[in-house]
Amino acid sequence: MLLMDWDITENKTTTYTGGNVIVENINKGDIHYEYEYGIGFKNQVLTKPKRDGDGIWRWTSKNITSNKVINYMINPKYIQAAPKLYDYEAYEVKRYV
Repeated sequence: MLLMDWDITENKTTTYTGGNVIVENINKGDIHYEYEYGIGFKNQVLTKPKRDGDGIWRWTSKNITSNKVINYMINPKYIQAAPKLYDYEAYEVKRYV
């Protein structure tokens, strides 16, 4: 899967997470699902992503189960390390933590 794509018609990039979520389309209040090692995390976006001076996307979300704040970032130079976020329950898990 490509994590970044260049749209020639609009002269802008599209940055994908490791899942199906497009960073530029993330909005406050969105629900995202993240999966690692068979465990699911259901998170609500708290802040809209912003790009810093180094081109790194940053935003915060809150885990719905634990209420812990998550600081996300995607560095276009290391897109293989991007979080795998989905806007739907992509995998069957026993529980969300």
